[in-house]
Amino acid sequence: MVSLLSSLNMTANTLSINEQAIGVVSHNVSNMNTEGYSKQKVNLATRNIGGAIGNNVTAQIRANGGVMIANVMRYTDSYLNNYYRDQLSTQNKLDQQLDTLKDLATILDDLESEGLDSALSEFYEALNNLNEYPASSTARTNFIETAKTLTSVLNSKSIELDELTTKALGDGINQESLENSKIYVQYEALNDKLTELADINRALQVTQTGTLEANNLLDKRDTILNEISQFVDISVDEKDNGTVNVSIGTTEVIKGSKVVGQLNIQTAKSYCESQNPPITYPDDWDGENAVISIINPQENNKVVVSNANSMITEGTLGGLLHSATAGNGETNAGTVRESLDTLAQTIADIFNELNTREGAYCIDPNDTGKLIDSADDNLLFVGADGTGTGITAGNIKLNDALLTEDGIWNISCAYFDDPANVDLNAVGNSQNVVAMLGTRDSKQDALNGMSLESFYTSLVGKVASAGSSIQTLYDTQTSVVDSVLTKIKNTSGVDLNEELVDLVKYQTAYSAAAQVFNTCNSCLDVLMTLGG
Repeated sequence: MVSLLSSLNMTANTLSINEQAIGVVSHNVSNMNTEGYSKQKVNLATRNIGGAIGNNVTAQIRANGGVMIANVMRYTDSYLNNYYRDQLSTQNKLDQQLDTLKDLATILDDLESEGLDSALSEFYEALNNLNEYPASSTARTNFIETAKTLTSVLNSKSIELDELTTKALGDGINQESLENSKIYVQYEALNDKLTELADINRALQVTQTGTLEANNLLDKRDTILNEISQFVDISVDEKDNGTVNVSIGTTEVIKGSKVVGQLNIQTAKSYCESQNPPITYPDDWDGENAVISIINPQENNKVVVSNANSMITEGTLGGLLHSATAGNGETNAGTVRESLDTLAQTIADIFNELNTREGAYCIDPNDTGKLIDSADDNLLFVGADGTGTGITAGNIKLNDALLTEDGIWNISCAYFDDPANVDLNAVGNSQNVVAMLGTRDSKQDALNGMSLESFYTSLVGKVASAGSSIQTLYDTQTSVVDSVLTKIKNTSGVDLNEELVDLVKYQTAYSAAAQVFNTCNSCLDVLMTLGG
């Protein structure tokens, strides 16, 4: 009687266990197309109620409790997952760099003869015309107009670079500008993901490992880790209970169920003012427009890392942060701006020096049949302060003196290299203009031994070449990411053939257990009848 009741209990348990196993198969099949899902498999073990004593067979039989679920195994590969996250982070950085280079190529694009290349060409053509007609007011006016166009194009390129940088990082000064930038959106999203991960860790701490619930949490954990790695490169330290500690660089940001390193972002100006001693912005600042710090919300937002920009080199944040920084060996908005500023200053230096040099003469506006000595302050191009220094692509402009009624005569056309042989009546002398024309092909030390036009052409080519290189790297990186993801799916993905085999196995065991249950039940009915 006892054996029959034990058998009934055993088979009832067997029915329940195989039903649960079929449930796991059903769960796998249901999630075969779910992104980030890892297949699961029931591992069965013998269930013992109590230990048998010696060789007593009866006691051994009574000790057997049938079958139990030892655990629900989750198919995963931690090494592949970590490697995938590293590659994903690099891919997102390259993607951001590629977007920046495409924008730069658009800014430098000289379509429809409206770009800097065309402006330089027209400027030199106007000089050539002035060489032929040095006393012509029309030729002089035309030259001034082409010079205005040249400065206007440089100003426009600078504004477009400002807009590109502001869109990515803010303008470095205004909080509102920062909050409307790409990096602000990314920083907020990353902080949200860190909070989500801490919540998953908290749930894992109170969930039994090797269960369906724990495995589903682990899938969510890995999905969030993948999402975080798209923003920034991370290091992951997994614990036995499935929780993870996460670090950015060497700084821990997630420890168990707590966010111990939340990101904070501020404008460059705000950051400089907060330093002790304060940094003068922008004169003594050569960093990015936005500064990311790491604070600990568990310790009243204590600053852990004041400036974490140098730690963030991968992911979307890494690609954005350094998209406008000159001098980092990359072709980006910062290096393009630096090159355009150098070009603007060189243009000013060349033509200001020639227009004011000793031996250069202008036509007297009060007597256009006479020449007068060119003054030392007779500059053609000036910057924001009205001098020939500190000139950038953004502030270069024509000297206001050229735009007055008699300003056209301030262009020094004549040149005499011998002070003893100056002819003040030689208004047709255009030797100074000839010298200006000669700069079209002259190599400038400030431009790495290139002429004005070839320097700009080289800059355009450099951006195009960098875009092509990054595109190649991005395509290669995408292939690597896809390849690793395929390996992960081969390890973790649901295989319908395997699920079908398991389904038949558990279904057969369920049917057999049902048969045993019915047999035991029939035997009990007979015994109960006999006993009655």
